[in-house]
Amino acid sequence: MEIDRDPGEIMREIVEKLRDKSPKELLSYAIFNEKDEAKYYAELAEKAGRPSVKALFIKMSEESKYHRDWLYNLFKKLYPAEEPVKVDAPPVEVAPFYPEFESVEDYLSALNYCMESELFAKRTYELLARMADDEETRGLALTLAAVEEKHYEQIRKMYELMITEKEQKITPSKLEPGGYLFTDETKARYFLIDLAGSGVKLYTLVRENPEKFLRMFLGLDVKVLWITKTGMGNSVPPAEVPALREKLCNFIGKGLETGEKRAVFIQNLGYLAVELGFKGMMDVVLYLKDCAVLGGGYLIATAPKDSFERKEWALLTSELRRVS
Repeated sequence: MEIDRDPGEIMREIVEKLRDKSPKELLSYAIFNEKDEAKYYAELAEKAGRPSVKALFIKMSEESKYHRDWLYNLFKKLYPAEEPVKVDAPPVEVAPFYPEFESVEDYLSALNYCMESELFAKRTYELLARMADDEETRGLALTLAAVEEKHYEQIRKMYELMITEKEQKITPSKLEPGGYLFTDETKARYFLIDLAGSGVKLYTLVRENPEKFLRMFLGLDVKVLWITKTGMGNSVPPAEVPALREKLCNFIGKGLETGEKRAVFIQNLGYLAVELGFKGMMDVVLYLKDCAVLGGGYLIATAPKDSFERKEWALLTSELRRVS
């Protein structure tokens, strides 16, 4: 995308170029765009020093590769004897913009630019869908718009988290000991990646596939325990979580001996509240928060606000500082 021109003008030019193209040509166009986007995000990841942003850009690059392969396989299924060809139309994806990440402002600028690019791509495909002459092209354009919207949402959450950290003067590498609460799982994960990247040792209790949870940590040393009734793998049933309090407290306190920061993460306190009752869940939270304060470490938790009554939520947020 050319950044020295009006986006609306570029969008109209792209739509005008693509509106009369066949589904085959539109597919070809999207395949080359996803290929370029994968390369762009990979290069951004190489320059990013902040672990969470690096992990995000790597994930975006991998997803773009996946989308490119998915589109290519669709192309070969529809046109087995042919190959995609370049289409005469401006790109709707990101332009070459590779900042040196030296400050929060650099990251915010890059993330904002990427959001604008993804949103531009989404709107372009939506406009193309409205103007398409046949149902097949319209359906493909809407599929591509949904892909771009997913990209936009992932980047937006990272951007919002960095804005929040800046406004609240919260820095993962210089975090005050105590308890912290997130209502958004994705933002919490980005925050944890930066904690681990700054040298904080993590012990995590999760409510999702541990392998999936660890994927974005890029090899950082993170302990994972799966809270589940299945009894599979490295897991613990929810009823036994209270019995882990002392073990988790000792994990945090060990940092005083080794001179390192440590944190315990609990994913989805709403689930624990259902299984243990609100009081049982709060007993665990308060115990570990106090351990974090005394041990110079952290308790990080996620919780959906809708899972709690108003008084319960007020008590929970009075004990844990809400980040995002």
